[in-house]
Amino acid sequence: MSLIGNTIKGYTITEFIDSGGFGSVYKAKKNKNIYAIKIFREDYVLKQYREKGENNRIKREIDIMKSISHPNLITYVDDFKEIIEGIPSYFLIMEYAEGMNLRKLLKLRKLSEDEIKTIFLEVLDGINALHSIRGNTQKTGIIHRDLKPENIIINGSKVKIIDYGISKVIDYTSITNTGEVMGSPIYMSPEQIRDSKHIDKRSDLYTLGVILYEMFTTKLPYEFTSLPELYDKIINAVPIPPRKWNLMIDNKIENIILKLLEKQPYQRYNSITELKSAFINRKTTPIRKKYDTSIRFYIRLFNEKSAIQEFAERYNDEINVIFPINYQNQQKNLLSTIQKGKFNIIIDPATVRLAYSSQQNVKGLLALPYAPKKFNVITPSYLSKNTKKQEYVKQVIDEQAKISPNILLTPFHYVHNTVLIPTQRRNPFAEWFDLDIKLIKESIDYKNSVPKFNKIPLYAGICINCNSFLDEIYRNDFLNIFSYLDCDGYLIYVDNICEKTDSTILYNYIKTLITLQKTTDKPVIAGRVNSIGLGLICAGISGFSSGTSRFENFYEGLYKEITEPYTMYERYYFPKLLGTIAIPKKNPVKLNTIFNKIGYCNCHYCNGKQYLDIIKAPNNKLHFLENMHMEIDKIKKINPKDRISYFIERINAAISNYESLPEVFSPSNYLHLNNWKEVFEALNNHKEI
Repeated sequence: MSLIGNTIKGYTITEFIDSGGFGSVYKAKKNKNIYAIKIFREDYVLKQYREKGENNRIKREIDIMKSISHPNLITYVDDFKEIIEGIPSYFLIMEYAEGMNLRKLLKLRKLSEDEIKTIFLEVLDGINALHSIRGNTQKTGIIHRDLKPENIIINGSKVKIIDYGISKVIDYTSITNTGEVMGSPIYMSPEQIRDSKHIDKRSDLYTLGVILYEMFTTKLPYEFTSLPELYDKIINAVPIPPRKWNLMIDNKIENIILKLLEKQPYQRYNSITELKSAFINRKTTPIRKKYDTSIRFYIRLFNEKSAIQEFAERYNDEINVIFPINYQNQQKNLLSTIQKGKFNIIIDPATVRLAYSSQQNVKGLLALPYAPKKFNVITPSYLSKNTKKQEYVKQVIDEQAKISPNILLTPFHYVHNTVLIPTQRRNPFAEWFDLDIKLIKESIDYKNSVPKFNKIPLYAGICINCNSFLDEIYRNDFLNIFSYLDCDGYLIYVDNICEKTDSTILYNYIKTLITLQKTTDKPVIAGRVNSIGLGLICAGISGFSSGTSRFENFYEGLYKEITEPYTMYERYYFPKLLGTIAIPKKNPVKLNTIFNKIGYCNCHYCNGKQYLDIIKAPNNKLHFLENMHMEIDKIKKINPKDRISYFIERINAAISNYESLPEVFSPSNYLHLNNWKEVFEALNNHKEI
């Protein structure tokens, strides 16, 4: 069927340009203007677009595309459906881009480095505009999805990108069912091959890496003889170094290309802005928004008004605290103290607790405006409606704001909640994870929409099972998802990070947190850990939180159980043992035995006191605060490269001190230190982590 010479909706078709699996492309004129017309065969257009008329998602996508105006992006002009010789067809009209596509140019001749730079920067500007587009129905921009040299038109010094968003219109399954390969496999990212529906803008950055590779070498990153082999290499194989084809390639350019071709999105540049900065300045480390990742200890508060007030009078620097919001009415004096003083405040919204029926009788929780009604708990089903999620987010953020925190925290829940049992119909773990990601995104949008919140950082709250990080696929998914969120930091609670944690879990936990902080340059706070937190900050994590001389780690039983454990003991922090030791209230002689062997504490709160007074509250809490802040101040003065070695020395000294007290401690009491030593020696030998 030839359409040349036909006039359709005022467009006179003058020339055939190309054809593909989806249909054909023609050149046309209307009112003395020249256009390109893509004609889609009906059976290759998404069913939603075919059957739902004007009011459908695909139509809205096209309308957004038509609203885009940028010198490096082709302009979409019109779209309509028309019957041609009895065949329903879909027409997409766009401006006609004069010039030669990059594919033909690369075949014609070798490009100079200056030409490559000019073309590539124009392409980056166009893709950045595409990624940044906003609209009533479009908050996150448009991913091109099919960027390739054929879709880059060059006319002198001008560059136009075509065919963006087309993949949202075409039904790929219909085309591939014919046996024809749709799209451009060599330019597809690993995640696009695995699951093309769930990709983000970093997929386009991978494609830009392939194009830049080709521009500098005229070759491709992989050699292959079949499509399955290509797919396998894109997902698993290391790309051929560009220097193999171009010995003169600048090393920093090669590093940029290889970074773009990383298998995991979090290992690439996070945005076009970062890539452009690296390309212009020839830096492998992108320029990002500066975040404060200095090391910090956060006190998780609970009924410590007198201790906190007294300590704050002596300690000159800012004190970091986490205040659980459900205490705001029961502990008004404590709240007032931290609001008036030199405190850096994070408010824990206590949303984790709202998923457990055992918490239904906790008055502080019931008073929260976002607490579920009586006989209800928070579940993914409870928050299934988007309007309910948005209301929940608003209430959680607004309630924190009333207390004037220095950092806002997104609502979060324990992803591996065991109250909802997996069935054939549902996977609650996946549902919780998806819900919390959505709540983080809604929190970011809400925070950005309220001017008074503009200068307050927003941290993503995360609460997951410690075994999750043992699985490389899950670990990479975690890093890919959370590294892409537009938050200002992370507060991460992982269950059972305590003295019973084995070395394998501990290593992968620390490795994951370090990687997240290094790849985002955003602070990561390890929530509710014991003195292993000192090791975490030595390894490079920004901060950790703990209670004041209390049993402190997160595990799900805290919320599934109603009783409060460990009421028979006082706890005392021994820096020389790298831990907090439980001392029986009725018979604290154990404390004196330890002091006689390793020495009494000479901190401000213990010096000159008898052991019976030292162990009593609030002295034991003040002693803990004094020593923990002294520890942090000391670590700050150590060269970051030497901090892990310092912590290993502390572990060795602690083991020696335990061994000197066989009448008090058995080897099982300090077995965890051997695990810590093994983990931190491994971290010290792999400093690239």
